Amino acid sequence: MIRNVIFDFGAVLFQWKPLQIVQTFTQSVDEQNILMREVLAHPDWLELDRGTMLIAEEIPKFAARTNISVQRMEDFFSHIQLSLEKIPETETLFFKLLDQNYPLYYLTNMCSAFFETLYEKHHFISFFDGGVVSGKELTMKPEPEIFHLLCERYGLVPHECLFIDDHYPNIETAKALGFNTVLFTPTQNCIDEIEEILTMFSEKKQLTR
Repeated sequence: MIRNVIFDFGAVLFQWKPLQIVQTFTQSVDEQNILMREVLAHPDWLELDRGTMLIAEEIPKFAARTNISVQRMEDFFSHIQLSLEKIPETETLFFKLLDQNYPLYYLTNMCSAFFETLYEKHHFISFFDGGVVSGKELTMKPEPEIFHLLCERYGLVPHECLFIDDHYPNIETAKALGFNTVLFTPTQNCIDEIEEILTMFSEKKQLTR
């Protein structure tokens, strides 16, 4: 029986399209390539997600490595945050599940500063029953520790949870720990799959009463 639903943020509830982010920031192909390679795809980006480095510490490092000014790098980080727009289909799903009284949680790899910006901008995040942000915990998906932390903090039992994430390694870890999972794609078929799984488990619950 599924009692709880757990959402990832990036590319599930919010847009995360790195190539589009750099292309809408600069028309220079050279600068686009540099920002992709030396910022968004650089190991230091993962340190931001893990919380072992802060944006204020990383921006000068990114600027020095790319030969892009600190001010322009700050502008790029502001642009990234503005690019994290809601995905309408999953927002609709979120409110539908909320109306069905499912406890809802989040488990996201994200620096704490980005999360706080999203929280201030998007009121619906306050409707979650709780969640874990990697940048606040010094651990991140797909490491099992962050899944254990979520369960311990909120008293969750993995086999009673549906975990929705777009990154296959995260899904693999979740499955190994006993979670029900859906590998998310931004399609109606995926939304339908999530609803079918929840309906199926709801029907099973009715039959066992």
